[in-house]
Amino acid sequence: MSIAKKPSRIAVFGAGAVGGFLAAQLARAGRDVVVVARGEQFAAIRGHGLTLELPDETFTVRLEASDDPAAIGPVDLVLVTLKTTANAAVAAGIAPLLHDGTAVVFAQNGVFWWYGEDFDPGVPVDTTRLDPGGRLAALGRGRSMGLVVYSPNTVVAPGRVRCTMQNSHFHLGGPAASAGRLDRAADLLGDAGFRLELPADIRAAMWKKLLLNLCTAPLAVLTRADESALANAAGMAGVARGMVKDGIAVAAAHGFADLGIDAAKLVTPGQGSAHKPSMLQDLERGRPLEVDTMLAIVQDFARAAGVATPTLDTVLPLLMLLARERGLYPAA
Repeated sequence: MSIAKKPSRIAVFGAGAVGGFLAAQLARAGRDVVVVARGEQFAAIRGHGLTLELPDETFTVRLEASDDPAAIGPVDLVLVTLKTTANAAVAAGIAPLLHDGTAVVFAQNGVFWWYGEDFDPGVPVDTTRLDPGGRLAALGRGRSMGLVVYSPNTVVAPGRVRCTMQNSHFHLGGPAASAGRLDRAADLLGDAGFRLELPADIRAAMWKKLLLNLCTAPLAVLTRADESALANAAGMAGVARGMVKDGIAVAAAHGFADLGIDAAKLVTPGQGSAHKPSMLQDLERGRPLEVDTMLAIVQDFARAAGVATPTLDTVLPLLMLLARERGLYPAA
């Protein structure tokens, strides 16, 4: 008599914008999905399901939701989709979801907290800022991976997420020690309503996305402008290109000199949409800003490698001042 193998289970830790998109698509594709949520989002998903609006369709899935990871128990894959500002809370609350083989995929903006693991570009790489006290590292070597997100999503109402991109895509990978779990994570995430790619080095994919964020997110916060308004405002293209050039220089110092990014072509008047970068959305909602993982860490890397970043060095203190005045970034 054979015993049926229990289906693999996925927990989405933070069913907000990106988390809601992934949870809905994975559930519709037949995956066993449970979401960890809180507040109105949790209540709405538990009571009425999770609705995803896509450019060409809208659908609702019913799935398990909890505000307590301990009530869920161990799963095979955890997708962390909270902002990096919540990583301390993730480290404190994720343990009940883990068994020895659980993979943890961080779908977050900026530099991944594990970026320096098994990585020696020939210049110092200090990522202490990203994981103070090593609380995330304590989850276990080889467990964590990263997911680079190309999918603009917004929570438009409790339990309802809107995606404005027709073909969302994601890049999955991790440090060398995670190779044993990577294929399984890819199987669980693949063929689920979005394109999934496995680049040779996820750090390169991370830098390419970060360059896009550097030329939009902080400038949108400082000006309150969406991407289209930024692209067309007089003089802003030069500032945005300066941010990209600084980021390219830092990435090159870490060995990623061929990212295929041209600052002049990336920032061109007439481009962009009315989408508000997630950092601007956080400002408007009074949520902590991802200053450390998207900008301050890049400046850290630059100084350690002796790379000049004049535009970043101007924009960063302005952003920090605004964020501190709003109580959205720790005091100096």
